[in-house]
Amino acid sequence: MNKKKSNKPIYLQLREIIRNKIEEGEYMPGTAIPSENKLSEVFGVNRITTRNAVDALVNEGLLRRVQGKGVFVVGNKNVVSIDKHGGFINDINDSRASVKEIKKIVRPAGNKYATMFDIDIDDEIYFLYHLQYIGDEICSINELYITKNVLPLLDTINTSVFSFKDILSFYGVKLKKIKQKLSIIKGDKKIKKIFHVPNSVAIMTLESNYYNENDKIIAHSISYIRSDIQSFTVNLHK
Repeated sequence: MNKKKSNKPIYLQLREIIRNKIEEGEYMPGTAIPSENKLSEVFGVNRITTRNAVDALVNEGLLRRVQGKGVFVVGNKNVVSIDKHGGFINDINDSRASVKEIKKIVRPAGNKYATMFDIDIDDEIYFLYHLQYIGDEICSINELYITKNVLPLLDTINTSVFSFKDILSFYGVKLKKIKQKLSIIKGDKKIKKIFHVPNSVAIMTLESNYYNENDKIIAHSISYIRSDIQSFTVNLHK
């Protein structure tokens, strides 16, 4: 960085460099930017200057700090109330809530998901497996299947930081509707072992199909939820 070409404070110059890299697509929505140490090294500035530049963009809402994980680019969001789609709402309003990404792989669609997504059996889809926590307790187990062509950069995005609907919005994928089915199951031993709960605790399953503007299913999710920790609301509209 040439510190003599501008009368702006150095941290503001660095702020604009980072902003440009975001706008030009070098730092993509949902991904982490380089660490402050790395930015300081690359641009030849001290750590305090870098911290101030990053903080300025965090305050603007362009970046988000996540403790222990880094600083992530926040994309543009199309704010749509889930009430528009109707259905069950599985959001946890708890400051202790967190998500851990356990698995994210690319696999062939196979017969089941080829039929569901109207694609070929050899077409690639993403499979994601998450655990959701409240404090130290696992409250839900979440599986997500999505066609790769909808979010081809999903492998670069930290899905424990941003919600699925946020990521869709970052990349301009609009949902027309979500169809959901809520059931109560006895729960197999494997699920209850992950939750560390006795047999007396009921396990709910929430299956969701996500439809794009052409009424085509682009994603399918299954959540296994502890009934003693989470609950749902449903909004009905005429």
